[in-house]
Amino acid sequence: SLRHVKRSPLQARALYSLRHVKRQLSSTTDSQQSSLATQPFQRLVETLKSSTQTCTIIESSCGGLISSSLMSVPGSSRVYFGGTVAYSTKRAGKLLCGDEELHDRLLKSTSPAASDDDKMMIVGVEEHLSEETKAYIQSKVKWTQEAALSYCKHMDTDFAIAEGGATGPTFHPEGMKAGFAVLAVAGRRSGQDDVEILAQKLVLSTHGDREMNMRLYADAAAELCVEAMYIANPSIEMTSEQPDTHQVQSTNVTDKLYLDRSSHLRSDAKVMKELYNRSDAQHVIVKGASEVLFGSDDQLSLPTLEQPFLGTLFETDDAKKEALENRTFLGRLGDEQTPLFAMYLPEDTNVSSDSNSSYFANTRSRAPMLSPLHNEIALTATAYVNWRDSHRFCTRCGSPVEFVQGGTCAKCTSGHMAWPRQDPSIIVLVTNAESTHALLARSPRHPSYLYTALAGFVEPGENMETAVAREVHEEVGVNVNHHSINYISSQAWPFPQSCMIGFHAKTNAADGLASINIDPEEIVDARWFEKEDVYLAARDTDMMGAVLDRQVVEAQQANGNWTGSLLVPSKGVLARTLVDHWLEE
Repeated sequence: SLRHVKRSPLQARALYSLRHVKRQLSSTTDSQQSSLATQPFQRLVETLKSSTQTCTIIESSCGGLISSSLMSVPGSSRVYFGGTVAYSTKRAGKLLCGDEELHDRLLKSTSPAASDDDKMMIVGVEEHLSEETKAYIQSKVKWTQEAALSYCKHMDTDFAIAEGGATGPTFHPEGMKAGFAVLAVAGRRSGQDDVEILAQKLVLSTHGDREMNMRLYADAAAELCVEAMYIANPSIEMTSEQPDTHQVQSTNVTDKLYLDRSSHLRSDAKVMKELYNRSDAQHVIVKGASEVLFGSDDQLSLPTLEQPFLGTLFETDDAKKEALENRTFLGRLGDEQTPLFAMYLPEDTNVSSDSNSSYFANTRSRAPMLSPLHNEIALTATAYVNWRDSHRFCTRCGSPVEFVQGGTCAKCTSGHMAWPRQDPSIIVLVTNAESTHALLARSPRHPSYLYTALAGFVEPGENMETAVAREVHEEVGVNVNHHSINYISSQAWPFPQSCMIGFHAKTNAADGLASINIDPEEIVDARWFEKEDVYLAARDTDMMGAVLDRQVVEAQQANGNWTGSLLVPSKGVLARTLVDHWLEE
């Protein structure tokens, strides 16, 4: 619903709506940087450093958070020399590089008549907003343009970031209930001397939480500056979307890689033998049925046969030989096509003291903290290991089986063959018809503070939508509107062998907040939660991380860092995807 700023040199990129920028905070540990140094700012600093360029900042509603976030990244002193917080334009004249003309232009841009007088302004920002709110947002478009252009010239930097908006919790324009920020980045295109607006965007929040909105706008500003750098010089070397802040044990796998499952190679005995003998082959180490070997909080440890560390995991040579012979071929990694195997180790295996920080952790609670690729790898390895452990005999004739095709197929002495399967399960976030409340429940295996979406298996002959309605009624006694059931996403969940299919469903409007009648065999508690409460719970969850691990939460409680009573699943879990999808509506 936004039209472009006519004077902007970037017609299609000048201004656009951003509904939500993911919060990227993590709890601070001895091995991690401060939560100020979020990934967008790490990427911005690294990109500026690698291109030997500089930036300055003038911010308003962020109150210095953009500057402090940039400064918290090691090495930022090479790319950032200072900036200004102009919280009140009227009173900030002496802060604006001593430029009285700039002060006058900024004051003019905030006047009520500015949007009427200047034809470059945008109309119809959001249909539901009042005219006063629209005019207020439009005034920040001009304000940030003027500020960014002037600061880039005055400070003689390569780029200048300008931010202006409103954070909350109270707002001046009538009818305004959520925050916003307009961001602009000025700079010089490669080979040109003139400063121009390279990129501009409008960030629309869904709430009035001041702290969260400041973080939202700051991260968006860092992302926009990186985008502007590429616009100024398309040949610039861009850094990774998610800089690696951990030292990963025994792996060169990055988020740029992918898992090629190479199923066409499994039946080629000659090729498989060559892959099994590759000294550079990497291994996902699965301990028992529920743990994998981590190298850091967000990366697995993937040792190779070349590394002595792998041998320290075995008490005897015979144990090592058996583990190597029973590896499962998972595929090949990236363009280099490095073989990847799952290796099973007994439950009582321990990591030696010289493991260079590798450690075993619960797959169910910790895998969601992994990068997307490593999460997929961990779940795939866990699925195969558990399948092999539970399928040692033929399900048709009872004969013993051997595992062929790289360990992905079970073949019995009678010739019957079987492959792993996934059982379809539904998971659904139920909301009232107005979508102001969500029904969340707690099962016996969950900690007292953790509430999540409802889930259950799909029965034979049943379609997904029918399973959604049945499970909700069976577990909490609530009827959902069949026409409201919408598919959202899916996720492999090998605990033991499910594929979760995620939905959103609403109750009938006449039911309001429908009465809840739980099945005590399945559910310990279920409640309707207001959207704001769920939002705050999601925020607290993001700050703690692996909340399925009771020790993580107990440590935060003991330190006085969390005194709440409600958390939701961590990011990376399908239940959380459903929650976030609802919060972002």
